[in-house]
Amino acid sequence: MANLAGGDVSRQAIFLIESGRTRPSMRTLEMIASRTGRPLSYFLSGESSKPADARIATDPRTDQLQALCLQQRFDEARTLGMQILEQKLMPATEAHVRLYVGQALVRLTSPDEALDHLRKAELILEAAPDPWLGAECADWQACALYLKEDGRALGVAERALKLCRSTEPRLPGTEVRILEHIATIHVKNHTYDKAVAYYEEALALAGGVRDLPRLGRTYHGLSIAYQERGDIARAIEFTHKALALYALENDKALLARGENELGLLLMRQGQMVRAEEAFRSALEHLGEAGTERAMSHVLLSLADLQLQTRRHNDAAVTIRQAIDLAERLGETLALSTGHMLMAQSHERMGRRQLADRAFAKAFRLLKSEGLRDRLAESHAAYAQLLEARGDVRLAGRHWKLAAEVALQRRSNRTQQTLAG
Repeated sequence: MANLAGGDVSRQAIFLIESGRTRPSMRTLEMIASRTGRPLSYFLSGESSKPADARIATDPRTDQLQALCLQQRFDEARTLGMQILEQKLMPATEAHVRLYVGQALVRLTSPDEALDHLRKAELILEAAPDPWLGAECADWQACALYLKEDGRALGVAERALKLCRSTEPRLPGTEVRILEHIATIHVKNHTYDKAVAYYEEALALAGGVRDLPRLGRTYHGLSIAYQERGDIARAIEFTHKALALYALENDKALLARGENELGLLLMRQGQMVRAEEAFRSALEHLGEAGTERAMSHVLLSLADLQLQTRRHNDAAVTIRQAIDLAERLGETLALSTGHMLMAQSHERMGRRQLADRAFAKAFRLLKSEGLRDRLAESHAAYAQLLEARGDVRLAGRHWKLAAEVALQRRSNRTQQTLAG
């Protein structure tokens, strides 16, 4: 691979191309053909399967931009991409550049900037359709929306999977990535059975060629899903696998997410001291990574622990930090969870009216985002709180609302299945 790559691309890029996990530009393909002594036609199964790049003149810096993303040098990719975009470009070249810039910005946790570039790329593709590029743009848009905790992420990711499966030849690496992204969104939405199904499909499709960071994220997601299913032993097993892979990659942000998950598992086992150590380590690693994304979720985990250990004043301060951060970043799920935890804090300190208002805020947020599974869970949590107060009548009303929301969700899924 080193001989084949030469000084033009990285060995990692050659590996990803060979294993079908990325598509080479025409310039890279010509270089591979020359160095392997094969004609270009050997690598192309027909006009319909030629990369879109084969039909256009591309800026050679696009190859460099792709290589920087493959090597996870995202700051450099963003800088180079913005320099290229300052010049007049062919539409197809601009679409490719905006895709890579968008990908880099997603990985740098700048979702709003990423969405701007990815949507502009899609506008270009309306005039010159390219199923492969369309699938990539949709997938990275879904990732950006997921970072923003935007309820549209799942629909966009499902569109990306449909586009990916319509391409010829199929790119299994891209399909695995999209499957893992869909599974992760289902975890966030608390639809755990679907999450497990998508994760397992991704693992089966990946076969023997594994992307270690992606495998770590898959194990992490499976850990959360099995935890919610009540299988704590398997959840801990998957969490430790994920943490080992994150440590190998020295990815501080992913390591923090794994530590947060481990802390939640330790809490369920009653190991509060070790759980708090995991949460505080996660906050430190997020600080070292220079990202605020996911920090609100770790703060909420810590606040939940503080509530369970009767440190109510500490919990109130931590929850307020998480709510302020989630509001600033537009993180709907974290914000709704924050309001529900704040409601519990108020309730335990005898401030019932404030607890009711906090729950009402959570209901409005979840309803406006169409997150019906989370909304059903929130009504059930409020019903439990009301039962503890002795307000059986109002508790019954919220149990009924929880059931109605869940039933409507199942009905919508059935209609979508029949329509499909």
